[in-house]
Amino acid sequence: MKTGFTNWHAVECDAFGRLSGLTARSGPAAGAAARRILVPVDGSAAALGALHVALRMADGPADVEVHLLNAQIVLGAGERDDTLLRQGLADTWAARAALDEAGLPYLLRLVAANPAEAILAHAREHAAAEIVMGADGAGSVACALLGSVAMDVLAKAGVPVTLAKSGCRAGEFPAEWVDWLIACDGSAASLRALRYALAQFAGRPRAPRLHLLNVRPPAGPLPATPDVATMAAEREQAAVDCREALDALAAAGVGYDFHVAFGDPVAKILEVAEDVGCGHLVMGTRGLGWLGGLLLGSISGGVLRRSPLPVTLIR
Repeated sequence: MKTGFTNWHAVECDAFGRLSGLTARSGPAAGAAARRILVPVDGSAAALGALHVALRMADGPADVEVHLLNAQIVLGAGERDDTLLRQGLADTWAARAALDEAGLPYLLRLVAANPAEAILAHAREHAAAEIVMGADGAGSVACALLGSVAMDVLAKAGVPVTLAKSGCRAGEFPAEWVDWLIACDGSAASLRALRYALAQFAGRPRAPRLHLLNVRPPAGPLPATPDVATMAAEREQAAVDCREALDALAAAGVGYDFHVAFGDPVAKILEVAEDVGCGHLVMGTRGLGWLGGLLLGSISGGVLRRSPLPVTLIR
């Protein structure tokens, strides 16, 4: 089957002859070692924002292939119904144009399926390195922040998931990278988040700074004049809790800053990110300390709801 831009190399129909899946590539397939970034696209501003974030991630020395996935819940009415094709091409038009302009190879997949199930299945089948998706999409497949699609993907994906809001933009390609903030409580989960960030920055000639943040939640209301000795002791303990992370940063040879904040974790994550000019947040799930229960807890929910920045969650 041909469209105006490519040949479909896989056309699928259900038992009733209705079109249920289409797959095409913009060029030759990427090598087996290529890093595949899956970007679900529904025609919304949030999905396009997610693509801009993915473009920034793709701007590096590694071989990268972006996978655009458009999942539609409703099948066509019959064999001649081309709703999947027409709606899928319309929903992905801006994303395809951006990738063509950037000169990045991509795979396009249009499928009639439950969106969350389609995202998870595609990530598994194509060994996607990560998923970058809109957090507040409102296109043909709505994806509300912390709604069923996002929550299903976050809960079940075996790879890092980045949620981006409609305001996320990375500028022209190649994109100028932004500083990243990594929330760290010393747990294995937060160390995985740091390793993810270090891998993203590896080999980049213009890698920005990493900001490691440890928040010390107060046992009770903070006094108007905090005890200096107590604050100093907490800072020392923060360095102890994050020693492995700090050692990893030093060994990687990247520019970084270590921050210790006191107060509500959500408020402090957002405050420090704004103060130091970070453009991306990275958090590990299942932290043992103040990041504990991140996926469904108040910290993750608060950050995802309130932050205008892309947020990457690492399981």
